[in-house]
Order: sequence, then C-alpha cells, then structure tokens
Amino acid sequence: MRQLLKPPTQHHETPTTSAGSIAFPGGPRVARAAVVAAGVVLLVHATNAVVAGGNSPFARLLFGVLALGALIAVTARAALVPAERDAWTPAAIAFGAWLIGSVYYIGSDQSVHSLASFWSGDVFLLSAGALAALSVGRLVKDRVEQFQPTILLDGVIVALATAALGAALMTEALSRIAVQSHPGALRLAYPIGALLFLAFCTWVVALTDWRPDRLWSLLVGGLGLLTLASTAFVLSAARGTYQPGGLLDTMWIAGGIVIALAAWQPDVEELEVRLDPLTRITITSLAAFAPLALLVLAHFTAVSTLSVCFATAAVAAVIARAGVSFKENIQMFADARIEAQTDSLTGLGNRRKLMADLRKQLTLASVQSPRVLAMFDLDGFKRYNDTYGHPAGDALLTRLGANLGRSIRPYGNAYRLGGDEFCVLVVTGASSAKTIIALSAAALSEHGEGFTVRSSHGSVILPHEAHDATQALRVADQRMYAQKEDRRSSATRQTRDILLQVLNERTPDLGDHLKGVAKLAMGVGARLALGVEELDELVRAAELHDVGKMAIPDEILHKAEALTEDEWFFVRQHTIIGERILSAAPALLPVAKLVRASHEHFDGSGYPDGLAADAIPLGARVVAVCDAFDAMTSSRPYRPAIPVEDALAELQACAGTQFDPAVVAAFCAEIAAIGPRYGAPGVVGISRPAA
Repeated sequence: MRQLLKPPTQHHETPTTSAGSIAFPGGPRVARAAVVAAGVVLLVHATNAVVAGGNSPFARLLFGVLALGALIAVTARAALVPAERDAWTPAAIAFGAWLIGSVYYIGSDQSVHSLASFWSGDVFLLSAGALAALSVGRLVKDRVEQFQPTILLDGVIVALATAALGAALMTEALSRIAVQSHPGALRLAYPIGALLFLAFCTWVVALTDWRPDRLWSLLVGGLGLLTLASTAFVLSAARGTYQPGGLLDTMWIAGGIVIALAAWQPDVEELEVRLDPLTRITITSLAAFAPLALLVLAHFTAVSTLSVCFATAAVAAVIARAGVSFKENIQMFADARIEAQTDSLTGLGNRRKLMADLRKQLTLASVQSPRVLAMFDLDGFKRYNDTYGHPAGDALLTRLGANLGRSIRPYGNAYRLGGDEFCVLVVTGASSAKTIIALSAAALSEHGEGFTVRSSHGSVILPHEAHDATQALRVADQRMYAQKEDRRSSATRQTRDILLQVLNERTPDLGDHLKGVAKLAMGVGARLALGVEELDELVRAAELHDVGKMAIPDEILHKAEALTEDEWFFVRQHTIIGERILSAAPALLPVAKLVRASHEHFDGSGYPDGLAADAIPLGARVVAVCDAFDAMTSSRPYRPAIPVEDALAELQACAGTQFDPAVVAAFCAEIAAIGPRYGAPGVVGISRPAA
C-alpha cells in the first residue's frame, strides 16, 4: 500500500511565508544572513585548523559559537513553530546536550581523548544520541499519513543491521592499530551511532525512490559528515594522533550545522513513498540476514560484543516487525470486511450485509418471534437531485440514512441498498410492524421550500410470508412499487383526469390526439431505457402537453387558413400557459417542465426558450417527435392526414434540425414493431427489429 509523507504545512497553525515553506524568525533575509555567517565562521575554523593546527582558545571559541548557533536554530524551530513540535523539542534538547559534551570534550586535556577513558562529557554526548533517535522517529511518524509502525520498524532493522556490520568492521580495524589494551567500545558509540542514524535516514530517502525533499537530503548530508568525523576520530585516537580543534572538529561541527539548517527547510507539498511493498520487504529481509549471519558467526570466531549487541537488537526488531505486521493484517482484514458490508455514503449496511443478516434472522425467526423486513424507495428524490444537483442529493441521502439508523437502532438494523432505496430488518412481533414502518417513513422524509421527499414502502413478515432471503426481498420490492404506483395515481392521476376531461369537453379531437401521443411516447420511452419514474413523467407530459391550448381562442385553434403573426404569437404561448397550469399541482412540477419544452427544436430554433440538443429534456424531445407524427397522420381543419410512410420520411428528414436523431430512430423502430395501425414492416427505411 502506498503511503504519503504529509508536509508540515498541512497543520493549519504552521506559520508560512509562501506555499510549503516555514517562516524563519525575522524573515528570509535574516535566514540567509544566519546561514552565511555560519558558513564564514566554519570556514575560519577550517582555515585555523590548517594554518595554526587548531589546538587553541580561538579554535575552541569558534567551535562553541557554531555549536551554540545550531542549538539556537533548532530550539527556535521547536519553540516558534507548533507544527511537529513533538519531533523538534527532543532534537533541541539533544543539541543542548551535544553542545555541553562537545565544549567539555574539546576543552579537556589529552587523556580524555583516548579510547580507554570515559568522562562526564561522554554522558552528554551519548544522551544526545538517544534524544536524537526519539526526534527522528517522531519526525517520520508525524510526516506519514495513515502511519504504519512497520515503516518505522523497517528503518530500525536496516539501521541496526548496518550498525552491527559497522561495529564488527571498526572493532577489527581498531584491534590492529590500537596501542591501548582497551578496545574502545564506548568511544565506538560515536561513529556507530552516527552510522545508525545515517542508515535510517538513507532508508527514508530510499522509500521515496531517491527523490527526498530538502529536509531529508540535509539530514542525510549532516549525518554523513558526523559519521565520517566520528570514524576518523576513533581511528586517529587509536593511533594517538588526534588533536582538538583540527579539521575533524570542523567536520563534526559542520554536520551539526547542516542538521540545524534542515529544521528550517521549505517542505514539498507531497512526498510519496514510492517503494513498492515487495521491494520494501525484500530489502528489509536482506538487511535482517546480516545480523543473523553475525550471530551464527559469533559461535565459530571472535565477534565484538558491540556487534553482537546490535545484531541481537536487529533480530528482536525483526520479531517485533512480524508481530506488528500480523496485527496490521488482522486490522486490515477487519476493515476490509466492514467496508465490504458498509454503504460508503450513509454508513449503513449495504446489500451484502442485508443478505447476510437476513439469512441469519430467517434461521432464528419463528411464529412466536417473527421478523419484519421493510423496503423503502424515496419519492421526489429524483426531482430534488435534478433541481439542486448531485452533491446536494448525496447530502440528503446522508441525512436521511442517519435519521433512519437512529430511529431503527433500538429495534434492529437499517441498510441502504443503493440509489434511493433503503431497508430495515427488525426483530419484533407482527403487531409492531406498523409502528416500525411509521418510524422509518418519518425518518426518510424531508420537506423544504419547493421540495418534498418522502418514501413508499413494502414489507414482509418472516417467516410467515417468505422462507428465504431472495423471496423476502422480492415480495417486499413488489409491495413497495405497488404502493408507489397507488400513490402516484392518487397524487397525479386525479389532477390529470380533471384536465383531460376539460380538454375533451372543449375539443374532443384534441383529447384523442393526446391519447395517441401518450401511447407512442410510452413505447419510445421504453426503447430509450427510461426509468419507471421518468417514464411515468413522460406519459403524463404527452397526455397534457397541449393543456395550454385551453387558453387559445377556438377561431385560432380551428382556423382553416394560415395563421397571422399575431395568431402565431397566441399559439406559441400555449406551452408557457400549460406549464403554469400544471405547476399549480406540486406533484406535476416535473411534467410541467417537459410541457414547456415540448416545442423546442434540436437545433435551437424552437420556442419558447430556444433550447438546443441535450439542453432540452429527453422527455420533451420524445413528446415533440410523437406529437409531430400524430399530427401529420391525423386530419386537421387546414389539411388532410398524410400517409404513415410520408410522416416517417418527414421525421427522418428533420432529424438533427427539428428533432433529436436518436429519438427519431427509436420512434421509427417503435412504429415498425407495433404492427397494423402504423403500417407493415419495411415502410420508408424501417424494418421490424429482430426478435
């Protein structure tokens, strides 16, 4: 799994001067001046080491000034920038201990610099290493999004393995050149410790496919200088040639300055761990093999105690890594199982979870202890989604899902099956089913200005009415859609029937025309794979698309001659009038929108809004084609009916200008399929679809 090393700038409280950069106290000019000053003093120290031999109060002063400057820089980073303070605070304390130990060390007599002695300054220097380890570990943990301990443990294994090998090699080198009888194991802690840190930070850089940010680059560079300086010190001390204030001290303090500089580096926006898991575990395994080999070798030949200690620690880290990996895998499988059974939008159980629970409850259900399965489908959600957009629709589903979960929790479980379908499964008696359904329906309802969302439902009592999960869902689904159809009929059909009756009373021929258009629209809509709710709205719009003509005078509506421009103006108002009439019934608002757009043209030349192409609702495009065909094949006061073949040819000729070509193609296929009323197969390029 890929991890992201997150930059400190994701912490909102981090002061920044620009995107991805940390503000240095006093601004960029002060920061540059501090870096230049440190470089100049470092150069003077190196020059003094070469020219004057370095062992002088002046050299010690320069060293102290540089060490104090590094301490101030890291302490300011921890004190002034809240982000990652938990990582840089131990680093600041480590620099303080390092300063005390270093100043003590370079100011001591020559006996302190031998490998055989161990003085108070070493306590500070070694404690600085322990604090630095805590700082580096916290820094890695703070910068990893979705942090996994195995990332840290892999680095520890690599670092300990490297330290074990380094201790073995350095001890062997010292045994050949040391003049003292003491092996200098304590003083080996300096180069081995620096090597350990260097290996760990190099591991972090390797995780990024060798594309780190400046902070990690500088950390590796600074630790590299410290490792070289520490190793050179141990070797020169073994020969008795070490002199305080020399180039080794310059290299030592330069490493500290570089690490302090790393604390104030700008951060990239995102540092990815690009090393794939297989390569990562391969490298870790190879690194773990080295200390294991050293431990085996220790049984046959002399291996330094320090090397054995590091090798043992590395093997212990491998064991810890295996335990943590096992725990992570268990958690990962648990999370995957939860995710597989949870709806990501609402947090309710999904269909997979419902089926598992339903099968389990069916085995427990009995006549004395029945279960109730109720399925719900939201009414008005599509209109809400189309009006306010999909993000608002998702937010509504989230709210309703939370409401349903809270309402049903005392009785059972709630689920989202997908889309706007919900389900509840409760352990209760049959007498309580109405109460459960009422609570669920109330939870799945929301009202606001211009919208109302509620739900239709279907329920089944288990095991009375179903004996398996599939049958239970099918029965509940059938009952739900039966209720939805009843509601739709009661809400819209009465209004529709009244309007159609008025049209029939005023113009009987117009009523016949509307019925014909509605039948054609039903078939074409089915061919275009419209949903149940969309198909219902289409048929209602086809039946009522001319309802606005009730406001047009009969002398214009039945005029045999060509209409004047003023008369055409009246005719073109009928879609707007129809929209106003239908909008008076909230249940017919979607139908009203289709009626308004029913005389728009695909090329934008229609009325009343000049919409074009997909800007015209699909239902309106279907009504336009069906209306034109029925008009052409029906007799009118101003012209006789034309043959079906000619009407189809006219539709095809106008496809792409007045009509949607896809709708025309579906319409022609529908005409060819419905048989004798509209001619036999083969009319005007139409062939009956294959069975």
